[in-house]
Order: sequence, then structure tokens, then C-alpha cells
Amino acid sequence: MLNELKTLHGALREAIAELAAETAKAEPDAATLPLVRLKLTRASSRRKALIECSISPLLHDVSPEDARRIEDLRRIAADKAVLSSAHIARWTMRLILADWQGYRRASADMRAQMLRRINEEAAILYPLLEAKEARKAA
Repeated sequence: MLNELKTLHGALREAIAELAAETAKAEPDAATLPLVRLKLTRASSRRKALIECSISPLLHDVSPEDARRIEDLRRIAADKAVLSSAHIARWTMRLILADWQGYRRASADMRAQMLRRINEEAAILYPLLEAKEARKAA
């Protein structure tokens, strides 16, 4: 489970970097940008499903403090999902092409939030999953 989460975090970082490269261009590439956005959305969805459906149930027997931290991650994830959906809905290709500078700023904000989220998940979930795997191996 830990390796799968690390792999998905890596895929997210890669997709975030690709979107950063796209938004660094002076003009939007109407052919490439939607594909990069879709790749990022799909990687994020896979990560969310892994955490919600596999990792959270697996970590049912953690300390009360760790359970609170996991619940905080889940609650914040729900809030971030709403913001992400609103961002995607707002920034259609039509609007992106009409307001490239505005999209570049909005995208930079969303990418920074996503990177912070990945780091938060790693800080909380990696040690818990490592401990779970160590107990299982013993």
C-alpha cells in the first residue's frame, strides 16, 4: 500500500510539473493543455480512491491521535475536492483561452495547494503505513 501511495504521489508531482510547464508558456496550447489537465485529474482521483477505500480502512487500529490526524486529512480532502471541482468547472478551455494570465495565476495556486496536500499526506500516512508493514512482516 505504501509503495502504491508513493507511486501515485510521484505521478501527481509529475502531472503538476507538466501543468506548470504548460502554464509557463506565453500562450496556451489548446491541444496539449486539456490532456495535461486530464492527466492531473485522473492521478488525483486514483490517489483519493486509494486513501479512502484502501488506506483509511487499513489504518483502523491506530492511536487516537493518529486517527484524529487521518480524519483531519479526510475532512480537508473533502474541502479541497470541492475547491478543485470548482476550479475545473470555472476554467473551461474557452475561459482559459480568453484569460490566459488569470488561468496561469489560478493554476499556480491550485498546484501549490496540491503539492502541500501531497506533503501532508506523506508526513502522516507514510510513517503509519511503514509501521503497519513492519508489524505485518514481524
